[in-house]
Amino acid sequence: MTNADDIKDLALSFARADADREEAVRELETRCGGRRVAAVRARQHLAEELEADAGRVEIERAISLLDDLLGRLPV
Repeated sequence: MTNADDIKDLALSFARADADREEAVRELETRCGGRRVAAVRARQHLAEELEADAGRVEIERAISLLDDLLGRLPV
């Protein structure tokens, strides 16, 4: 499992559990070690899944969490 897969799965887990947004984003940031690449790849995978199966709320929430995470990480 790649780091991006780990981040994707964690974001989905937080989305399904309707976890506290701030805590979820902090944990995702810790898990990716501040590296954008893993977060970007995780978001891309989720976007592809959403395109194939539109309307899945947990994927939309997970993408939103990753968007918040990417907003915190240096470019």
